[in-house]
Amino acid sequence: MQDRNILHPAAPSSLPVEVSHLTKSFGSFRALDDVSFSIAQGETVALLGRNGAGKSTLIGCLMGFLLAGGGSIDIFGHSIAALPREIRARTGFVPQTMTGFGSFRVAQLMDYIAAFYGELPPIDPALIAWADLDPKKQVRSLSGGQKQRLAIVLAMRHSPEFLVLDEPVASLDPHARRDFMNLLDTYTQRTGASILISSHILSDLERLCSRLLFVRQGHVVLDVPTETFRATTRWLEHPTPDRLLAALPADLQILGQRPDALLVHGWTGDLILPEGTLTVIPDFEDAFLEITAPRTPTETPDAAA
Repeated sequence: MQDRNILHPAAPSSLPVEVSHLTKSFGSFRALDDVSFSIAQGETVALLGRNGAGKSTLIGCLMGFLLAGGGSIDIFGHSIAALPREIRARTGFVPQTMTGFGSFRVAQLMDYIAAFYGELPPIDPALIAWADLDPKKQVRSLSGGQKQRLAIVLAMRHSPEFLVLDEPVASLDPHARRDFMNLLDTYTQRTGASILISSHILSDLERLCSRLLFVRQGHVVLDVPTETFRATTRWLEHPTPDRLLAALPADLQILGQRPDALLVHGWTGDLILPEGTLTVIPDFEDAFLEITAPRTPTETPDAAA
């Protein structure tokens, strides 16, 4: 039974994106379980998780490609399952791999996709310069990186107010990737657009994104501003972890555990810790691997606490 029929629109919201108690199953497998979050105007949110964590399923539900089993998704105050055309036109999507349209020439495909949005202003010269595509070339003759640049141009051509990017730079060379991240940063500052981006290139996300959304085994395990994550996430190392665990305040979130250390969120400099505790600032990739590592219920740090 569905928790809430997503065909019934929610009350209007001023938020570009609002997800509430979202679930999605494939047979007996629960891919998303009670997922809730929102994205405000101008926010750039990193969707972080390992392969199989539920990121692609979540993106599919957000874009209306998959029908959720329960909960709700509202885009600019409208249910995703009954999204008006004019609201959908305010969104954009960059897939991990572009497929189809092989017989189109580059310029022809740009014009074809643009026609769905009505009259548009001239395309951003910086976007065209970055893509560096021959307008007369057929899409099927493009390399993987060129197809990905074309997919990005098609998604951003109409200046969407909410843009979802699923591994957008996986097939780009380092130079093109760096330039695109700079271009995306400029775009969000200029337009105030809201962004949700999934990528395994963590250094890009840490620099670009204002919020971090960690997903593990279909659950959102941490939703936090990037600056807060940097300031309050620490490894606490102690030779006797049980003693350390017993001394921690109840409101301190335990994100991961090693034989001689705990990864915690909510750390402050005035935290009273057992003698001999060493506080270490985690490397972002190291923290990501610990937070997103698959766990059984008995291995969940919060359960241990």
